[in-house]
Amino acid sequence: MAMKAFALILCASLFAGAAEPSGPDEKTRVKMAEYMLKTPLNEADPGLVSGFMKLDMEALPVKLRERARAKQMEIDAVVKIHAGKKKGPFRFPAACEVKRYEGAQGLRVMRMILGNAEIEADEEAYVETKANCTESQLICEFSLNVVTIQRKGKPPLKHYFVMETDPLMALVAEKRAGGASTGKYFLELKPSCQKPAGSP
Repeated sequence: MAMKAFALILCASLFAGAAEPSGPDEKTRVKMAEYMLKTPLNEADPGLVSGFMKLDMEALPVKLRERARAKQMEIDAVVKIHAGKKKGPFRFPAACEVKRYEGAQGLRVMRMILGNAEIEADEEAYVETKANCTESQLICEFSLNVVTIQRKGKPPLKHYFVMETDPLMALVAEKRAGGASTGKYFLELKPSCQKPAGSP
């Protein structure tokens, strides 16, 4: 992705506000969503990216909702990962509104996100331990997304997803290698959550 184009997208996305149900009319919303679904991020108009990120997905026609929601989540993850590169491996996570997703619809949306990889529950647990982060911190600070499937008489089943370009994947790769750093992740500093100085 061209860095100049990405910088524009990053700025547009970071300044996107909350969803605006009373925003553009239906025809404009549909055109905006269709444009974003067919246009690579490095070629997208930054103004349209910003407007798209403000759209309320429930205001779109049903046939577009899941794909458009996946695109919003992809953009959000890309922004989060690139912002994280400036912070470096040592993170001081701030509280955020933690979003988790439910059921088959949640799984469908996650699997529509380009570059989104499903990881195993034991891999997510390994990441929490090695990075010294809670699940909520991984969601707020990195690209982790969680989908829960309710089961009668049993605890909910969780599915975990992380973007392939997220530094957390270095820890996933380490777990898959039996606890050893290998390949392209060998020399990378693994991410970790830090507590502010003076905190308990």
